[in-house]
Amino acid sequence: MANPIQDWLNKFKKPTQTVSGSAKAGTTARTTTATSASGRAGVGTRTATPTLTPVKTNLQAQKDAIAKKTNQDIINAAYKVAEDLSLKGGPWPLMRAAGWGHLTDKRGDLYKGETIDEIDKLTPEQKTALKKVLGL
Repeated sequence: MANPIQDWLNKFKKPTQTVSGSAKAGTTARTTTATSASGRAGVGTRTATPTLTPVKTNLQAQKDAIAKKTNQDIINAAYKVAEDLSLKGGPWPLMRAAGWGHLTDKRGDLYKGETIDEIDKLTPEQKTALKKVLGL
């Protein structure tokens, strides 16, 4: 007859090591460790559910941030970037390339255009400078 107390104590012993394969003289045998899970989940036991936190992509974060800017904020940024980069023609070539010529019509409205990274006609240098000035 099995000893229930000994069986219970055996569950807490270190895993056993077994040697597999055959070793030639002068070589080291490989050992493997065997472990097993024991026990049973009771009725009503729930497994852990991971909490997933959505991660915003850089573009999504940029969209959220730029949506809070007014058309005048964009115009001001274009002027600052034109000055910082010494752009020939001032801010207007930059604004036309970005498709922002109409922003002067409704300066107080929230900006509803593309994000800086989505505007293909801007150079990487211009995009970086605009994002810096706009705090994106």
